[in-house]
Amino acid sequence: MRILVTGASGFIGRALCRALAARGHEVRAAVHRKAGDSSDGLAAFAEPVEVADIADEADWPAKLAGIDSVVHLAAIAHRTADAAAIRRVNVDGTARLARAAAGCVRRFVFLSSVKVHGEESGERAFVETDAPHPEDAYGRAKLEAERSLQEIAAGSGMELAVLRPPLVYGPGVRANFLRLLRWVDSGWPLPLGAVRNRRSLIYVGNLADAIVRAVEHPQAAGTTFLVSDAEDVSTPELIGRLARALGRTPRLLSVPPRWLLLAGGLSGRTGAIQRLTGNLAVDCSAIQSRLSWNPPFTMTQGLAETARWFRSARN
Repeated sequence: MRILVTGASGFIGRALCRALAARGHEVRAAVHRKAGDSSDGLAAFAEPVEVADIADEADWPAKLAGIDSVVHLAAIAHRTADAAAIRRVNVDGTARLARAAAGCVRRFVFLSSVKVHGEESGERAFVETDAPHPEDAYGRAKLEAERSLQEIAAGSGMELAVLRPPLVYGPGVRANFLRLLRWVDSGWPLPLGAVRNRRSLIYVGNLADAIVRAVEHPQAAGTTFLVSDAEDVSTPELIGRLARALGRTPRLLSVPPRWLLLAGGLSGRTGAIQRLTGNLAVDCSAIQSRLSWNPPFTMTQGLAETARWFRSARN
């Protein structure tokens, strides 16, 4: 199968392109030429093609020539980006690509986010049928993009599959997970020992495998799935596992979560504290049942690979 992957030079995109090539697919890797974006190494398992701007690209028909399926990963996720910029790329850019693909591509796989459901899952895990309740510009844009894609697919006959992952980790990870790695590796104690929460994560290798399944499986057409490692952890347990993977002794102080939230409010970091102390779990049994998908890597294996990358990147 010939597959176009957008966002191919990113953290998830590189893992996906390797996974697709390993399955014998021909991969065309759409790369946005901007500061810090690089197609280095992609040519070993994909055909890189340059995209000027995901929201304004006028040459999609040429880039889609001969393509059977599209996997759309490209997005803005930065919390510092303004809502207009997030919407322009994540909604308008997605719709522009989908309209170009609708006349020639059999299946369109879209990487959405658990943030479509919200920031807090409460006492039980989110399931796909839960009402959407996005709380930030990124989550709202992902939901709007999903709805635009559904309209385009319904009017064209193009098959649509949507995946909603939680936090993704693995070699090359950035942002909050990388900061947590650095803190755990530093040996400084973290005041999270009293937290009793439940969080879902997904290793990038597991996510890539789930996307491949969504591309290949006949029953993926017209579906939306939550995906994860199928193993939830509390924040203290995650820190303990990371510490062991890094060869460190976990150092946790038992500070009441309400004190942490108070401190977060005073310092303007309420959101960060809520993410460390709250529940955000997903039920991935639907994709396991319908597509016969199970994560090929355990969380222990994923954290070990992440730790190895982190160590090698520091040396």
